[in-house]
Amino acid sequence: MAVSANVACKVAKQALLQCRCILSVQPRRNRHKSIFRGKWPEEAKTFQQRLDELNAKDPELDRAINIGFPLGKNSGDRSNDAKKLQQWIKSKTSLESAARLRHLKLDLETVKEKWQNEKGPSHLRTIAEHYGIFDDLFGSAFFYNTNPLTVCYDYDEEFVTPVYYGNKIPPAEAAVHPFIDYKSDAETLWTLIMSCPDGNLQHNDKECLHWFVGNIPGSQIDKGETVCDYLQPFPVRGVGYLRYIFVLYKQNGKMDFSKFKKSDSMSLQERTFSTLEFYRQHQDNITPAGLAFFQSRWDSSVRSIFHDVLGIPEPSYEFIRPPNYHPQQKRYPHKQPFNLYLDRYRDVKDIQEEVLKEHLKKTDPFQPTVEPKYPNIYPHAGYIPSWLKTRIQNMRFGRHQWKHLKPEV
Repeated sequence: MAVSANVACKVAKQALLQCRCILSVQPRRNRHKSIFRGKWPEEAKTFQQRLDELNAKDPELDRAINIGFPLGKNSGDRSNDAKKLQQWIKSKTSLESAARLRHLKLDLETVKEKWQNEKGPSHLRTIAEHYGIFDDLFGSAFFYNTNPLTVCYDYDEEFVTPVYYGNKIPPAEAAVHPFIDYKSDAETLWTLIMSCPDGNLQHNDKECLHWFVGNIPGSQIDKGETVCDYLQPFPVRGVGYLRYIFVLYKQNGKMDFSKFKKSDSMSLQERTFSTLEFYRQHQDNITPAGLAFFQSRWDSSVRSIFHDVLGIPEPSYEFIRPPNYHPQQKRYPHKQPFNLYLDRYRDVKDIQEEVLKEHLKKTDPFQPTVEPKYPNIYPHAGYIPSWLKTRIQNMRFGRHQWKHLKPEV
């Protein structure tokens, strides 16, 4: 029995070797029955891996640099105090019960002030990076909002429109320069600049300067040197929301801004501005410390800004959709309504002329047309083919090219 078992094992090994030789000679096939010749290809890269290779950044050249003030001790990571925090939470069972039952009352101003001192600067940096603020203003650099700005536009005698970090404000509510406040010493000097990286109509890589006040003593904006007068936001129609950014700089001393003053403050050409170039020229004397921004889109008040303030025609952008693609027309289309199929290949002017004639046929200049409550309640007179019945129903309900045929109530 042992001899027969060894013989069987040798026979099985020879058969396995023969199968391997046969498999190595045969061409390889995939599940689609196509033949692969030669060596197996290397593992294909995914689309995300290809994007990562194309957008790879050098850790030294593209490293983000903090050009502002460093964060305080309270703004750092508190992961080491996790155990202490858990112990504190367990010791405050009464507060937990009150919060769960919605009986706990908190002072929101105190909570906001504590958030600004601890996690606010790092959170606001994430928000600003999400909106692309630092990339469009300072390139690869960034700064922490260590000196928060309070920016408010007067809405009326009772209410104001605040500026936070990306909220939407109509141009009509930002017609007059806002009220701005921040914490500072009376002996310090500051610079405030409001610009729009999306609103320059002549240079895509430049900004439009809306407001420039330098040598501000403390937080008294009205006593600062107005380098460029305030200009209301004027987002062009059809471009969507534009970003309007306030940046507060702390000066090391009094500075000369005479070369930034504009002879014609309402000229868009002279309002061309670059925050990056401005900072490079004065980086030894100024440090960014505060940030606030909002978004705005076109409304009817923008038209008067172009005509009355800027003195230029109002531009407008619109998206021109490409014509619909239709395959080559067939002589006998299969399982398609022939009237709708033919309308796809008709000239648009012919269809509009047909709709206009039908509209004039049903319009009485001396009596207003009232839309019936049930437009398709009346039966058709006599026998009509199915395609014509569908056409009449589309006319009654205002479908397809007949959508403008429905009479108004």
